[in-house]
Amino acid sequence: MLTSSLALGGGLFATGTAVAADNPGSGVTAVVQPGLFGERVDVKGKDSVDAGLFTLKTASGELLQTYCIDFDNPVYLDSKAKYHEADWSASSLNSNANAPKIRWILENSYPQASIGALRTAIGDNELSEKDAAAGTQAAIWKFSDNKDATPRNEHAKKLRDYLTGEKNKGVAAEPKPSLTLTPDSVSGKSGSKLGPFVLNTSATEVKLAVAGDAADKIKLLDKDGKQLNGALTGPIAKDTQLFLDVPGGTPDGKATLNATADTTVLSGRVFMSGLDDRGNHSQTMILAGSKKLGVAAAGQVTWKQGQGAIVDSSAKEECASGGVKVTVTNTGDQPADVTVQPGQKVTVQPGKTETVLVKVAEKTAYDITVTGPNGYSKKFSGVLDCKTGVTPTGTPTTPAASVTPTSGPSTPGAAAPSSAAPGTGGGLAQTGGNDSTPILAAVAGGLVVAGGAAVFVLRRRGRHGRTTA
Repeated sequence: MLTSSLALGGGLFATGTAVAADNPGSGVTAVVQPGLFGERVDVKGKDSVDAGLFTLKTASGELLQTYCIDFDNPVYLDSKAKYHEADWSASSLNSNANAPKIRWILENSYPQASIGALRTAIGDNELSEKDAAAGTQAAIWKFSDNKDATPRNEHAKKLRDYLTGEKNKGVAAEPKPSLTLTPDSVSGKSGSKLGPFVLNTSATEVKLAVAGDAADKIKLLDKDGKQLNGALTGPIAKDTQLFLDVPGGTPDGKATLNATADTTVLSGRVFMSGLDDRGNHSQTMILAGSKKLGVAAAGQVTWKQGQGAIVDSSAKEECASGGVKVTVTNTGDQPADVTVQPGQKVTVQPGKTETVLVKVAEKTAYDITVTGPNGYSKKFSGVLDCKTGVTPTGTPTTPAASVTPTSGPSTPGAAAPSSAAPGTGGGLAQTGGNDSTPILAAVAGGLVVAGGAAVFVLRRRGRHGRTTA
């Protein structure tokens, strides 16, 4: 995920890149690691594959375990595919009626639940951690990809049958994001309240700080105009709005609102791949066990004095609409003629917002540029990955023609990711095994070996972990 930058005013150039969501500077990012912890399963109508847990490594060195929810798309382990946290609305879960059943599996199986609890639940004292990982993945594929996956190991098969059986009533609520701040930038005139930034988080405390031009003069306000002094404390409401008050007469400039927190990234959060250096797009994954991490988000505010249009833009993937929704705002006092490439033109009146839906083919990379007055230019790129069972394409293509834009809210950033408080998994004891057990076992079992041997094994033994040299 890349952080955007923005500059406004006569002759200044604004540029930025967004990946997969409205705010490219927030949420957890990680890189897939070699190896897979699990066992063989047979998939009806397909080859047998390795099924189990992948490991993602965050920038701070924390290890996360994930399961696959995108069977027909391989993982390019040898390229160390980069992943970012995303909402269900930007993934195949957006239209999957069985998403609550997948969440129930994650909350009630390995590694979120202990092996002891699982043995008791299925009446099998010989169930191992590898059995549990394989059985859990086989169960998830039934609901994520409509695949009939049968573990070769009877213990794993028994767990799969339990997880897909009558006990699974689903957990309807999507897990909260770790920390998001949307949009990634706002703009306006000095002497006014600029925003809102919309904050969503699973944290109970978020530290806030403003850095940059005139940082000592800018006041951070809530939606009611009350000044905030360095932190929000929980419970933090969904779609919390934040504004920055830049005093009148402040010279043209820009600053950054930084948000940081220690929070639990909840099981059920989706992790999506960007393009690697060779243009490959790896399969979508889902977090297997909740993990406490330090997280950060940032948004940029830009202001100017005098007359003229002041343009800003943001983008959000919308699977339900089959494309990327680009939102353009004009907080100035003159109309702005804006082009949303590949060719949609729109005039944004002062104090108004216009939205443009750029249609993008499934599993296709997109590259969208927004240009406007005073040299404004901002780029959004990513991959639309909304469906399972579709062959991915790695080469970026030109998006299809946009639909006619419609007037939106006059306040930028009004839209925010949809999320709700997590439900209770119920039934099984929760453990901390997800933090270390499969990783230690993988090392002990020799899954991470010298050279490229682990990658070679996955390449030869099934599409799920396939990698291309």
